[in-house]
Amino acid sequence: MKCYVKLPVLNYFFLLCSLLFIGKLNAQNNIIKGYIIDAKTNEPIVNAVVNEKGTSNKVLSDTKGFFSFHSVKAFPLTVVITSVGYKLAEEEILSANDPVTFSLLQNINVLNEVVVVGYGTQRRKDLTGSISSVSKKILEYNISPSVDALLGGTVAGLNVTQESGQPGAPATIRIRGGNSVNASNNPLFVIDGFLFFSDNASTKAGLGGIEGELNPLAFLNPSDIESIEVLKDVSATAIYGSRGSNGVILITTKKGKKGGSLIDYQYSAGFANSAKQLDLLNAKQWARLQKDYFLNKPGYSDQQIAALGQGYNWQQKVLQTGITQNHSISISGGDEKSQYFISGNYLNQEGVVLNSGLKRFVGRANYDRSVLPGLRVGVNVTGSQSTQNTLTTFEAVNYNSSPYSAGITNSLTYALYMPPVVSFYTANGGYNYNNPFEYAYLREGDTTANPISDLLHSTAQSVYASLLGNFYAQYKTESGFTAKVSVGTNIGYTTQNYFSPSYTAIGLEPQGIGGIGNKKSQILLSEYTLSYAKHIKDIHFIDVLAGYTYQHTKTNFITTLSSGFTNEDLGVNNLQDGKPYGSRPIFSGLTESRLHSLLGRINYSLLDRYHLTANFRSDYSTRFAKNHKWGLFPSIGLAWNVNEESFLSNYKPLSNLKLRVSAGQVGNQEIGDYEYLQLLEAVYYGGSVAYQVGNSGNENLKWETTFQYNAGIDAGFLNNRLSATVDVYHKKTSDLLIRIPPALGQSNEQLVNVGNLENKGVELTVNALVVDDKVLQWSVGANAAYNVNKITKLYNNVTERILGIEILRVGEPLGSFYGQVFQGIIQKGEDLSKLPTSPSYTTPQPGDPRLKDVNRDGHIDQNDRVVLGSKQPKLIYGFSSSVNFKGFDLFVLLQGAQGNSVYNQLRRYLERPTDAYNASAVLLDSWTESNPSNTVPRITSTPFSSELDSRYIEDASFLRLRTITLGYTVNKALLTARKLPPLKVRVFATAQNLLTITGYKGYDPEVAQGIDLGTFPMPRTFLFGVNISY
Repeated sequence: MKCYVKLPVLNYFFLLCSLLFIGKLNAQNNIIKGYIIDAKTNEPIVNAVVNEKGTSNKVLSDTKGFFSFHSVKAFPLTVVITSVGYKLAEEEILSANDPVTFSLLQNINVLNEVVVVGYGTQRRKDLTGSISSVSKKILEYNISPSVDALLGGTVAGLNVTQESGQPGAPATIRIRGGNSVNASNNPLFVIDGFLFFSDNASTKAGLGGIEGELNPLAFLNPSDIESIEVLKDVSATAIYGSRGSNGVILITTKKGKKGGSLIDYQYSAGFANSAKQLDLLNAKQWARLQKDYFLNKPGYSDQQIAALGQGYNWQQKVLQTGITQNHSISISGGDEKSQYFISGNYLNQEGVVLNSGLKRFVGRANYDRSVLPGLRVGVNVTGSQSTQNTLTTFEAVNYNSSPYSAGITNSLTYALYMPPVVSFYTANGGYNYNNPFEYAYLREGDTTANPISDLLHSTAQSVYASLLGNFYAQYKTESGFTAKVSVGTNIGYTTQNYFSPSYTAIGLEPQGIGGIGNKKSQILLSEYTLSYAKHIKDIHFIDVLAGYTYQHTKTNFITTLSSGFTNEDLGVNNLQDGKPYGSRPIFSGLTESRLHSLLGRINYSLLDRYHLTANFRSDYSTRFAKNHKWGLFPSIGLAWNVNEESFLSNYKPLSNLKLRVSAGQVGNQEIGDYEYLQLLEAVYYGGSVAYQVGNSGNENLKWETTFQYNAGIDAGFLNNRLSATVDVYHKKTSDLLIRIPPALGQSNEQLVNVGNLENKGVELTVNALVVDDKVLQWSVGANAAYNVNKITKLYNNVTERILGIEILRVGEPLGSFYGQVFQGIIQKGEDLSKLPTSPSYTTPQPGDPRLKDVNRDGHIDQNDRVVLGSKQPKLIYGFSSSVNFKGFDLFVLLQGAQGNSVYNQLRRYLERPTDAYNASAVLLDSWTESNPSNTVPRITSTPFSSELDSRYIEDASFLRLRTITLGYTVNKALLTARKLPPLKVRVFATAQNLLTITGYKGYDPEVAQGIDLGTFPMPRTFLFGVNISY
């Protein structure tokens, strides 16, 4: 029997198959394209993942936010868009017409944010340690020539003090107070995994006569920085062992990203001037002082004084408006296998003092590539050269009568002391080298120094060239193992040139003096780590790390110094024309140290809620004695995400609540090489060489050890729009490295492990997203830290040791000033016989300073000294605000400190009148019978006391408007409408150090080492710039 199928049925069958086939072809030919942008800023989002829902079809957006792919499904279809820091978005697409634009909302829940930690990364919610991140807004808007300068006021517990206003000068950084007396208090920097100890001595060749220091971090361009993390407690720092006691700062530089090429250029230019000038006597006031109080000298008549007027302002003459320009350019990009980033920077910054400034060139490149499945390699190279021109100092000259005794430390302070009746130039326009009032320190025959000529014709230059390179290879298996090898080097070359002709202040006595110093330092670092990470049934997570590192540091240097030249035209290029100068006319040396380390860490999480971190590091350092080279540094940290417990699940306003505790110990190995050995050194006397003991040695020398407890709370509210962190800590440092007086038969102080100190404190950080919509965004942040530092033990039952104007005393903080107490002025009519006497005067007189007789023995002497204050602040704080409105952005950063003191030595000497030098205008209010001042003593040619008193230990508390920046990002529609490329263009204006509120009477309350000798004034800077990205 035959079976027939009717034709209409077959026709319908073939028609249906054809339609399905054509539909499939049409689906495969649908090209979906569009742009991914930020919903608030309209800026393109790079590397956003665009996934066709229900398929494995994925692409990444490029540097313009553009994406394109062939769809697998037929319309309508759904795409899912994800990007780090943004909320997931799903969009339905009905047809493939014009490009579509997807706007993503920022995800302010930062708990899943990945944070860089020592030798790895962690989610922020898993951290057990105290780790603070510097805001990306600060990195973007806080324009600064150096990385340390931009950190002030940004992190709770991080105290940053600018050492001076000299371009290229370093900052002093302390994390949770000072831990040591004679070892370093500087934190460890880790730059892209390379351990870098920021020691200011690394940029000095050992040549005296050059003011200040060149920042060893100058090689790093802040525009190249992607993120900065500050590790503060022992759970975070113990992985760095003997270098973790002062805290750690992790810096990650920018890398290339998947997508097309991105070109970024930033230019800024501006000017700076001294934020303050000291109030000194003018010509008329100075001449009146000479006439009234120095009767043994030929004085001025009243008619001459009346005709003088203001006279010559030497301070103003040696200051200038410094011009700054800064260029930074970078190009970056990559694909699925490789990424690259290349950048360059040129900075030319003039100082506010004549002939001072900094020039810097930086070039950086990194490249990462996946060469095989699981195997990735990369290289990171930074090369730089910084040239700093600064002041010459009197340090290198052996004076018969030192200008230091008059408070003259350099050519800037000499300008302050110049009598305002002395002219800058002679009648024929040359420099005036004949100051008739200079009779002691800076005169050679008929020639005296001229500060203007000194600054313009002296050389005090430091050149630091560095090369930092790091290579790594990393292999990751699908089972969770990761093996990594990293090898790097940091090579630094320092050249210092110093020359002062015979007509300068420093060159007068030696008839010209000059020197050259060269130093080369090289650090080789190799690291080998193996880690394993695994999730077990969504209940447990374990991450284990083990490793070995080796570091070799080698430094060699040479300096030479000569004087008495017959030809000064060639400067430092003709030093052989002079004769050897000083006890070390030629000085050279070589030092080496090695550090072997074993390290390990275990991170464990239970239910993504309970977290444990255990670290250890064992270091072997050649800097210590034979039986004390090994040190073990363990720590443990615990954390509990309380908000994820069921009893808080219904409390919607609370988005985060975590409790943290940690304990452990870290060490400090940052001392000089060979301190444990007795060393001899060669010196030059009378044309022959002799040897003397240079270091006493100590066969029991070992690490300083700091044991630390920390407890913290992290809280977030309203989806973390409001967040707060509180930390309480207690650090105990034992086996302090202190130089003690020489023992019998020794001539040098000896470095020994004696004494203990502690730091206790509390830190608070608050951040809030106040307004968050498409038109206006406003975020604020505040931080504060209170720290109490004190010595708890010294040596051999000694409870105090006096070090000039400072004292180490049990119960007092480091850096304590020691002197007499000023209690006003003795007034007319008092019973003088009942007042205590002093070595300066047998019987006190009205107008004399009243000093406190502390021990009530009737005499004012050294036994009446007390602690007058400390260099260490008790409270440091910062505040930032960032506003974005319709393309405009406004950023403000304030920094403050309370409770620290500064010894104002410059003020002390300027308030001591002489017949040779100018003085402070404060003397106009000095005590007289008709002006019974209670603050300024009567004028006398004899100092009342050689002892320091409390008048000159000043409260250096301050609140500073560190940075204010106003910017505008040009709407791209304006550019495309004019047929210009779709660039991102932002113009901005920045003011730095615009306002400082302080009671300090010197140039600036931020002073190196807490002693104001009259260094560079802090500049007030104004910058204007543009940033262009394509």
